[in-house]
Amino acid sequence: MCFGIHGSVLSWFKSYLSSRCFRVKCETDLISWYTSSCGVPQGSVLGSLLFVMYTTPLSTRISFCSLNHHLYADDTQLFLSFLPTHFDSSIDHLHNALDRISSWMTANLLTINSSKTEFLLIGLSKQLAKNNNSSLTTTHSARNLGFIFDEHLTFSHHVSSVSKSCYYHIRVSFAVSVHTSMPK
Repeated sequence: MCFGIHGSVLSWFKSYLSSRCFRVKCETDLISWYTSSCGVPQGSVLGSLLFVMYTTPLSTRISFCSLNHHLYADDTQLFLSFLPTHFDSSIDHLHNALDRISSWMTANLLTINSSKTEFLLIGLSKQLAKNNNSSLTTTHSARNLGFIFDEHLTFSHHVSSVSKSCYYHIRVSFAVSVHTSMPK
């Protein structure tokens, strides 16, 4: 009801999402039909919108944890700014918030993909060196909507990545242009 959907529109959504069946084909073998008890049809026109609606309470839950965040499709990014003197208490706060978020996700049939979860601490070299004893395993850089941020905000990883990509495209363009200009 928080989106104002009711009556026949709500009935239509319920009909669209309930009793969904699928089966898998492996080479020539078809596995028997399976009824999906949850989820939205991936690749459907409404799939992305319904997923965003379903996960909207997650944003509220994160805000209650006093964390800044961005939600984009099925990616969630949490941001916590703190003074170096509050490092330990801030990391404890982050762990507690992640536990609460994970509990909400489990209760709502979602999971955190730990293999894709990264922690990037940004600060001066001296500040980061002091906090090496933390229980938090961090990465030196992380991608965010096409940019690669590093722990010192030098953007050296990003510049290197863009340079490699440009070099690749220049080489491919040159190879194509040389190939097409040869006499037949």
